[in-house]
Amino acid sequence: MRWIVLILLFFGAILNFADKSIIGLAAVPIMNELDLSYAEWGLVGSSYYWLYPVTGIFGAAWADKIGAKKVLIGLMMVWAVLQFGVLAITALPLLIIYRVLLGTFEAPYSPIAYSHAHKWFPPKLRGFANSVIVSGGTVGAMIIAPVLVALITMLGWKIAFASLGAASIVWAVAFQFLTKESPLEVYKDVQEKKKEKLEKINLKDFGKLLASPTALFTTLAYFSTYMLIVWFSVWLPIYLVEVVQMSSTQMGYGVMTIGIASVVIYMGVSMLSDRLFNKNQNWRFSRVYVVGAVMVLGALSMASVMIFQNPIWVIIAICLGKGLTYTIIAIGPTIMINEMPERGGLMTSILTSSGNVAGIVGPMITGFIIGLSGSDKVLGYNYSVLFMAAIVFIFAILFMILVKPDKTDKHFGSPSANADSI
Repeated sequence: MRWIVLILLFFGAILNFADKSIIGLAAVPIMNELDLSYAEWGLVGSSYYWLYPVTGIFGAAWADKIGAKKVLIGLMMVWAVLQFGVLAITALPLLIIYRVLLGTFEAPYSPIAYSHAHKWFPPKLRGFANSVIVSGGTVGAMIIAPVLVALITMLGWKIAFASLGAASIVWAVAFQFLTKESPLEVYKDVQEKKKEKLEKINLKDFGKLLASPTALFTTLAYFSTYMLIVWFSVWLPIYLVEVVQMSSTQMGYGVMTIGIASVVIYMGVSMLSDRLFNKNQNWRFSRVYVVGAVMVLGALSMASVMIFQNPIWVIIAICLGKGLTYTIIAIGPTIMINEMPERGGLMTSILTSSGNVAGIVGPMITGFIIGLSGSDKVLGYNYSVLFMAAIVFIFAILFMILVKPDKTDKHFGSPSANADSI
């Protein structure tokens, strides 16, 4: 059953990121139909993240309390309602309300998905499991873009949005009938599990935990990578066209190549981390040093485009930069959950919320850096790349030096260790 759970979480991540990215793909028809200015469209784009960091934390904490399966199904059904609700949008205020609500209810998905997979997989497979979920985001945001564009072109933007709503309903039904809450439900009496009560969090102790070097610098490493992720999603297409001088067609293929190659890279590194951990049971070596080292290499790859701007090398460098730095997105949740296993959803939500903060400030910082370059936009774009690479490099070094996870896998010492034999 663990593999069914993982496959569905993968497809859930595809829907999560497709819901986010389709608004950009449908920008032209939406702006034309609703007669929106560029300033108004910028408001639409930012509105998705207004409540995202807050609801990500509260939603994941709620899942820890009542069960991930219930919350995930509930979220999917709300996504479906909102996507079908697009059919009634006729003006800017309704579009903004829709985006705010969609961001509100999509925020908890990633931390809950990581925490849920953590329950089903032993340590030797957790990096791989998380990388599969992360790859669903890459597929949803980059690789299936041509499919979404075709839907928008053939059926109109409102029907395309509603199609994603229908897919969410299918997912919710499948998750309800094909999965269970945890491995304990497979082998033990469910009623015994329900009798267990989650202890209340001592806020003082929890604050100390979050301020510990392991939690703090894992979060900062995640944040730095998300700054780069946001740069990829917002500025990469423009960079490839205006700086690298690619045609629109070449840019499209370049973005798709980067998406596919990065999935292969970060899944490969995550599997390597799992294999090393299974062999030596050493958190620092197999998790921290591996992730930190590849983040450093990824940052240096990104910085290299300042010097070598041949289109082929730029694509290779960005493939390496994205693929290698993304490893913290897969391994980071494993480190955080191990610090407080009974609150896995809450701990991973700290990571994802830091990433969403990066989503808010990252585009503004890049815009500011480009603006400082005056008329030399190429120099501005290159400085923005160098800035993002430097942030990742610095926090990757601090991550390797200061993050020292507990040597024992606390969660897997519990009865759910039976997951290893499922």
